[in-house]
Amino acid sequence: MASTQQATPLSPLSIVAPVLHTRTRMVSPARWHRAQEYERGYWASLATRIADGSVSQLDWYRWRAEQLVLRLRSLGLTRLTDGRARVVEVGSGPVGLVGFFPAVERLAIDPLEPYYAGNATLAALRNPAVEYRQGSVETLPCESERYDLAIMENCIDHVRDVRAAMRELKRALTGAGTLYLTVNCRTGLGYLVHRALSRLRVDAGHPYTFTPRRAQALLRQHGFRTLQFDVGSYAAARQADLAAPEGRARVKALLGISEFVVTAVALCE
Repeated sequence: MASTQQATPLSPLSIVAPVLHTRTRMVSPARWHRAQEYERGYWASLATRIADGSVSQLDWYRWRAEQLVLRLRSLGLTRLTDGRARVVEVGSGPVGLVGFFPAVERLAIDPLEPYYAGNATLAALRNPAVEYRQGSVETLPCESERYDLAIMENCIDHVRDVRAAMRELKRALTGAGTLYLTVNCRTGLGYLVHRALSRLRVDAGHPYTFTPRRAQALLRQHGFRTLQFDVGSYAAARQADLAAPEGRARVKALLGISEFVVTAVALCE
């Protein structure tokens, strides 16, 4: 998923106090629709750039799938990578990692599926062996206890109800199923600042914000045992933002909301 900020130069100290006791809860329908419009606009812009040849045809999907295969094998989960597993990807975007992942059954689910299917540029990038369905993670359009692997890359912070999302992911997996989850995280202070900015509608695409501790707690609270939990470097992310040509990235660094990736592989308990 895309990640972008449109921040105004607010002082962190001036906006931390009102959100010290913020708790995770379902976002409003209006907030959810703003996030979906943000996402649709991102993919529309990318499709235009693909069509005119200014960017590659999403080759990073293939690369990410290859990296996931290597990760799972390193953890002794070869049974998920030998082509016999059933795999579902939630929040797949127009193509998804699942399009390049070896599996006997591949399902991709995304709320914006009708838009992707109707965009000739994006639809042409798809693997015909993948079944694409419209749906939200809160009510997945799939059978219970069917899938050996669920993939959710960088979109748990885009959902409307994060608790319902985790329950549905657990429902879709077999009793011995595996969840692969990535999410852009922030430091504790970055979490507070970003929640305030989100409430001010500065970042329309991300109704939720995570820290590594919150991400790990979310997995534990919904019956997942973490097998691997990798935390990216905040210092490196902040330095990259400071060096970026876009003023928006530099503002993120100055506000302390630079994002670093957390990657988790977790087993159903």
